[in-house]
Amino acid sequence: MTEGPRFRALWVHRYHKITHIIGKFWSVAIKYSRLRLLKARLRDRPLVAIILSEQMGDIIACEPVAREVRRLHPNGYIIWVVRKPFVDLVKYNPNLDGFLLEKCPGERVQLLRSGIYDKVYNMHISHRKCKYCPEDPVNPTADQIGLTFDNYLDRGDLLSTFSQAAGLPALTGEPKMYIPDAIRQVVKARNLPGHAIVIHCQSSHILKDWPAANWNKLVEWLLDTYPYPVIEVGQMTTISLNNPRSISLCGKLSLLETAEVIRGADLFIGIDSGPAHMANAMNTEAIILLGQLFDFVDYLPYSGRYKRGEGITTLNDFGHPCADLPYAWVQEATQKQLGQSKLV
Repeated sequence: MTEGPRFRALWVHRYHKITHIIGKFWSVAIKYSRLRLLKARLRDRPLVAIILSEQMGDIIACEPVAREVRRLHPNGYIIWVVRKPFVDLVKYNPNLDGFLLEKCPGERVQLLRSGIYDKVYNMHISHRKCKYCPEDPVNPTADQIGLTFDNYLDRGDLLSTFSQAAGLPALTGEPKMYIPDAIRQVVKARNLPGHAIVIHCQSSHILKDWPAANWNKLVEWLLDTYPYPVIEVGQMTTISLNNPRSISLCGKLSLLETAEVIRGADLFIGIDSGPAHMANAMNTEAIILLGQLFDFVDYLPYSGRYKRGEGITTLNDFGHPCADLPYAWVQEATQKQLGQSKLV
């Protein structure tokens, strides 16, 4: 009885693998041809690639790399290689001339081997492979400084670490996000209440999360104690309270719309995630819940003002995962930030 489903699953996997690999080579051919045509138009301008294709927080944190590369190559045609879900994070950056959508790490390897780029700033750590492709992405610069997935959070914040992986100095700049007026108008049209507290409860990694029961308890206390509405952002809704001042925008916003909502908040409360990096880039006061992540115990992934301790309260029960962070700590930090009850 089990052989049938197993057999089908095997061939489904093989089908996806084969079609993916064929699609990869087709994509490489098309992109290589387009880049060749672009270089012909550029004449003496070098084609410069910044490569950090995925993870929302990583791309936001490393935005200063675009400014540094522009400083180094004022006449360069600079593109950021990025996966499609994160393209809006680089699309409006005035320091870039464009972007290139990456299909997978295997495609990245093929384009790098082609020599199409005149200069490359690759921020990826070696050996994060595509699940279908045989190519093993290697970054010799990261390897030379001993940077691996086992130690990268021990080496400093994301910007400092990944800029060194790209062969740059350890950058320390303030991350920025570039929100076009059209996005601001879309958010404005939602007529969201002012002086809101924005929360983000679930990350892409369960080890970073805080229990849903604690989040619901915290929001219930906030609504009972303060006049501020609470807006939840992210993909999946965690707050289940029936209260008109508890607003869920989960799954309803684009990345830049989420950043704009966070920009307008009086306070952001969240776990270590992409929206926390948005709060840093948008100069929003924040309370960030941290905890042990694999073997990383004492780490802070943020650069700029958050790294300097400005506008941020970090909570970390060192040696314990975020899920074990005491509820009382978060409530006390929030009360310290907001002051005593302001309900009348």
